Amino acid sequence: MLSASLWRGLLMTVPLVSACNELDPRRIAARRVADTAAEPAPTEVTEARDSNGNRRTKSEIEAAGFTEIRRILRRLAAAEQTYFAENGTYTDDPSVIGVNPGKNTSIRFLWISREGWAASGTHREVEGKDCVIYVGQGQAPPTTLKYVRSGGEGVPVCDDSSARPRAVAREKPKPRQEPEPEPVDEDTVSVLDVLDPRVVMKVDLRNLIASQESYFANQGVYARRTQTFGLHYLWHRDVRVRILSADDRSWAAEATHARFPGKSCVIWYGPAAQRPATDAQRRQANQSGEPVCDD
Repeated sequence: MLSASLWRGLLMTVPLVSACNELDPRRIAARRVADTAAEPAPTEVTEARDSNGNRRTKSEIEAAGFTEIRRILRRLAAAEQTYFAENGTYTDDPSVIGVNPGKNTSIRFLWISREGWAASGTHREVEGKDCVIYVGQGQAPPTTLKYVRSGGEGVPVCDDSSARPRAVAREKPKPRQEPEPEPVDEDTVSVLDVLDPRVVMKVDLRNLIASQESYFANQGVYARRTQTFGLHYLWHRDVRVRILSADDRSWAAEATHARFPGKSCVIWYGPAAQRPATDAQRRQANQSGEPVCDD
């Protein structure tokens, strides 16, 4: 049998061994790994509720926001061109031309002049990103807030992620067949190309006024040909402008459109001896500098 003093020694040794084991670096590291594995990994929130209270993914909410911005900017461009066709100027007040951005979308003009304008659109559910659009040659095309993108005239361009380059997976070659017509992406079409031909013809004739005045200031006479002062860059697609008469006091011109066959718009400026008439209905403008068109 063990003596009492030996038993006391063994009992004191056990706690010391346990304490040493607890301080073993390998055991400490093992416990840390186990504790980390036991804790649930943080999950990224990919869903939220939109302004209508519907539960949707963040990407869906953002895509819907960009769609709404594009729609408003396209309406703005069409309304501004129509306003310019009738008044010879643009407006920085969307309410004047009947454009209401709504409660979620905001419009801000970046610059505006007689030569054109640029605007950006934002959505309250799309943070740090926007869309931009411009018309005219007044200044350099605007760029988006995050990805610094710029589009063509009359085309809204946005910071949406879907517009960024994507990796294309290789596919096995398919049997050759007749190609199907590709659907038109509405967001890549310029608003200017789908406007009423009468609107774009009136816009071009009003731009002709400014160009003729600039030419007259340098030459003392109005131009008899559009090529004289390089106006070709001003015309909308499918529009042809022809100066019918010009002298040192007045001028007259006609505009035609490829999608408006057999019809035209006309304008005269100054004390014109003979006022032009439209091709189809023989309409004449009552005032100098006011374009008039066939129906």
